Amino acid sequence: MLRPQDTADTPSPEGSDSVTASPAAPAQSTVDAAAPRDGRRPRVVLVLGGGGMRGMAHIGVFKALRTLGIQVDAIVGTSIGSLIGAMGAANYSVERMEKLVEGIKKEDYFRLNVVKFLLKGMRAPSMYRGDTFRERLREILPEGGFEQLGVPYFCNAVRLETGGSVFWGSPGFTEVSLVDAVYSSCALPGIFEPFNDGEFNYMDGGIVDPVPLRFARTLAPDVIIAVDLTVKATMKTPNYKSRAVSTLFRAFEIAEEVVAEQNLHMHVDYKVALVQPKIGHLSRFDFDDVHSVVKLGEEETIKTLTSHAATRDLVSLDLPEGTACPSTPRDYVSVRVERDLCIGCGLCEMVCETDAFWARGEKATVRKRSNYECTRDHACARNCPTGAIRLGNL
Repeated sequence: MLRPQDTADTPSPEGSDSVTASPAAPAQSTVDAAAPRDGRRPRVVLVLGGGGMRGMAHIGVFKALRTLGIQVDAIVGTSIGSLIGAMGAANYSVERMEKLVEGIKKEDYFRLNVVKFLLKGMRAPSMYRGDTFRERLREILPEGGFEQLGVPYFCNAVRLETGGSVFWGSPGFTEVSLVDAVYSSCALPGIFEPFNDGEFNYMDGGIVDPVPLRFARTLAPDVIIAVDLTVKATMKTPNYKSRAVSTLFRAFEIAEEVVAEQNLHMHVDYKVALVQPKIGHLSRFDFDDVHSVVKLGEEETIKTLTSHAATRDLVSLDLPEGTACPSTPRDYVSVRVERDLCIGCGLCEMVCETDAFWARGEKATVRKRSNYECTRDHACARNCPTGAIRLGNL
């Protein structure tokens, strides 16, 4: 359920087809750890991370918010999160979102730049045609810019010339159209042409900030609901093929995981309800079963928000019959080391920001077998050269 902070009567672009069409949930008791001292409803900012087609889980997040009666005051998105976030900020209903994406096919977005490759060879700006992707965005998103949205909305992109980030929708960056802003936030390097605003070129914001928590904090939230799509249930080796496109995708994915790992360690605190849908088994461009991904996003969001200290008191008391509401949160990760495989290299201690390992002897030892501080980023398991680390309760 979405409602802008100061524009609660802003009409939806589609009339009654809006997430805000249902009456707002009655005010609940505020959260001790995050509630404003003046007694007003806590200001909630929603952060939607990148992850290719895994981002369809974000639709499930909006569905869970509607079910739980939680109001959102601003939305920040990156990459695929910018697309779903823009639909949410435009007050699209979750049913409309699902209908728009259920027929998506890979060829809707990925058509080789055959003509440009024939004419320009390696000087071609991208491997796939950005105009195909942009046309699909025009079909999905409302025309116009940020001023018509029902909820304050921001999405990031990287300026190629300087390497710095911009957040479309923030002061000085509102003149761009919604389609161009989302396209730039989703323009994978080398895959789609960068967005050019006449002066600079911009590409996928997930390269430097796949879960933009740092920017979300500048919006003065009392609570942040952040959705991270990079978590994996296991460290199964990906199906990598030695091809140019596969290498580009895999390199981007590795960089995204490492940056997300650092962001989570730096910016997740008691104000942040971190939602990590169990979709790591899916490839970035798995178009086969959108509905199951939406459902996984919905289920994980309900579990997280009904158990997290920063959000559980924001939940409507009248949950639909059968809605999952766990009495005990899954709030730790079990950690163990296979000593027969451990070579005592010390990488686990180096990369773990929660001091779960001690690697000063011949073998590493576990200091926190039940690690309540773990952000489930798999830094330890991903960097272990022998696969000796085992994580559970993910």
